[in-house]
Amino acid sequence: MLRRMTLVAGLIGALAVPAHGQVTVGLSAFGGGYLPVSDLFDRTRLGSLPILNLGQEPGFLVGGRLTVWLSRLAVEAEAAYALSRLDMPEQAKEYGVEDNAGVFLGSLNVLYVFFQAPFSPLSLYVSGGAGLVSRGGDYLDTYEGTTDVTGAVGAGLRFGLRPLMHVRFDIRDYVSSFKPTNPQEEELDAKLQNDIIATLALEFAFSPMR
Repeated sequence: MLRRMTLVAGLIGALAVPAHGQVTVGLSAFGGGYLPVSDLFDRTRLGSLPILNLGQEPGFLVGGRLTVWLSRLAVEAEAAYALSRLDMPEQAKEYGVEDNAGVFLGSLNVLYVFFQAPFSPLSLYVSGGAGLVSRGGDYLDTYEGTTDVTGAVGAGLRFGLRPLMHVRFDIRDYVSSFKPTNPQEEELDAKLQNDIIATLALEFAFSPMR
């Protein structure tokens, strides 16, 4: 019995600790698309003009990641900025509302490689973590409470071009609750937000540990 327990403990330890030479640190830059799924407001008011279903339009984003790969597990910090516009009725623009908007997305994630192709540098992984999402722009800057804690879930693939160079494709959903306070100091109803990003990145391993 003691021998079996020792073998089990050894197996668990082997799975939990990466083998010698398998830890790498990757730095990547990426670009891609930003897709907000939900409206920011069901109904808000600008002076005497009602604005219905104010949301954000899809846009383009850029960002970077720092990733520590531990065999099949990885810990990753991500930061991105998306350029977007507010989706609002034309009469709101005629009223003088600026529609420029930007979104900062940042998170700390754990990645798990669930598939490593045999005899190929292709791997597939899922991710989960937490972070912050902050919305800004001429109109949104008149509100308070536009920065929220967010969860992040995603999936991706990684393909090795060289031993220390990989290309990555990721899809990640930042899930948060948007509940700002308007300029009249009225707290609006919370709205569940899904900010989806799809990115293509080039990753370099700059500090392999051997």
